[in-house]
Amino acid sequence: MKKQILAVILLFTVFPGFAQLIMESGANIIVETGSSVIVTGGIKSDGATFDNSGTIENQGDLVNNTSVLFASSSTGTFKFNGTTAQEITGNHDAGFYGVTEIDNSAGVSVTSTTTGADQTVNGELKFTNGTLTLNEFNLTIGSTDPTGTGSATYVVTNGTGAVKRDVPADGSTDVTFPVGNSAYNPLTLQNSSSATTDTYGVRVVDNEPANASTDHMVDRSWEVTEGTSGGSDLTVTAQWIGTEELNGFNRDNSAIGLTTDAGTNYTWSETGAAVGTDPYTKTNSSFTSVGTFAVGDYYYSGKRLDLKFFLAGAYNTTNSNMDKTLNTSGLIPTTDPYGMSTTVSSVPTDAVDWVKVILRDQTTPATKIDSFAFFVDINGNLLDTLGNQGGKIYGVSLDQYNIEVYHRNHLSVM
Repeated sequence: MKKQILAVILLFTVFPGFAQLIMESGANIIVETGSSVIVTGGIKSDGATFDNSGTIENQGDLVNNTSVLFASSSTGTFKFNGTTAQEITGNHDAGFYGVTEIDNSAGVSVTSTTTGADQTVNGELKFTNGTLTLNEFNLTIGSTDPTGTGSATYVVTNGTGAVKRDVPADGSTDVTFPVGNSAYNPLTLQNSSSATTDTYGVRVVDNEPANASTDHMVDRSWEVTEGTSGGSDLTVTAQWIGTEELNGFNRDNSAIGLTTDAGTNYTWSETGAAVGTDPYTKTNSSFTSVGTFAVGDYYYSGKRLDLKFFLAGAYNTTNSNMDKTLNTSGLIPTTDPYGMSTTVSSVPTDAVDWVKVILRDQTTPATKIDSFAFFVDINGNLLDTLGNQGGKIYGVSLDQYNIEVYHRNHLSVM
C-alpha cells in the first residue's frame, strides 16, 4: 500500500492521489482553489491542519487526533465518497469548515466505539447521497442550513447523539434539525423575540413516548435539550410520514405535546389539521420548556365542547344573563363539588359556578361514556378550567353523543 506521511507544509495545485494519507503533528496541507486531492485509503491526522479552498475526496475513514483538523479559513469541499461505509473517529473534533459533503450510499458514521469525539460542522453540511449516523456522539451544525436533505439523506440519531444548533430569539428564523432514525423526521424550531437565544439538541426516537397509552399518536418522538435552562418560547414543527401513524391517529385533529416524564403527563397544544400530502407536518407554538415532543390527536389534546345554557336560579331577567353572586362572595370552591377531583388555582372571573357535563351513548342514553367538570359563565358559555370558552373533553373518540348538563342546585338537562 502506498502511504504518504506528511510533517511539513505542502501546497497542492495539482491532483495527486494517495492510498492513505497520514499527517503528523505540525503538518499543514494547503489545497488551492480549483485543486483536488483524492485519498482512497483514508486520512489520519495527529495534530495536522487542512487549509482547503479546493476539493478533498476521502474514500476511507477519517481519524483525527489531538486538535481541530480544518483551518477556519477553509472554504473548499471535503467529500466523503467511498463505496463502503466510512467512519469519523479519533479523539478530537475535526472542526469542519467550508462544505462537508456526504456522498456515500453506504453511509458515513461517527464511530460506534468509545474512541470517537463530538463533531462540528461550521460551514455547510451537504447531502448528496447517503446518511450521517451519530451513534453516541453529538453533531453541532452552524448557522448555514444543511442542503440536500430528504428521505434518504439526513442525520441518523440512532443512539444518544443529537444534532445541536443555535436558535436565535428573533421570532422569524426557522432552524431545521435534519434528523431521523429509520426514516427522515426533521424538527424545526423558532424562538420568539421575547425568548433567549440558546443552543438546542434534537434526536429522534422511533416510538411514541414510553408511557403512551393509546394508538392516537404518531409513532415517533423528538427528544429536545437546551444549553441553558429557561428562556424558551418555541414554535415547533414536526414532520412524519403516513406509515408512522398509529391506527387510531386522526391527522385532521392533531397537535404537538410535550412531556418530561416519558409520556405520563403532557402539555398539549390546540388541535388542528396537519399540513402536507405525505410527509405531513404539524406546527404549534408557545412551548416555554423542552423535553420529549410527540404528535397526538384530539384524544390527548382535547376537543372543545361549545355549549350555551342558563341556570334558572342565577338568571337575571333585567340583564338577560346570570349573576355571579357565588363568585363575588368567594363561595365557589377551587375543586369541583361533583367528586371528580378537578382543581383550579383560581376561579375564572366571570364564572357563575361549576357544572358537570356527562357524555351519554347516542343510541342508549342510559349508558354513560364519560364525565367532565367545567364552569359556566354569566353569558351561559361553558368554560374550561383556565377560563377559556368551550370546555375541553379528553380521552373519548370523536362521535355523536347525548350531552347531559348537571348543576348541584338544578335538575339535569340533556
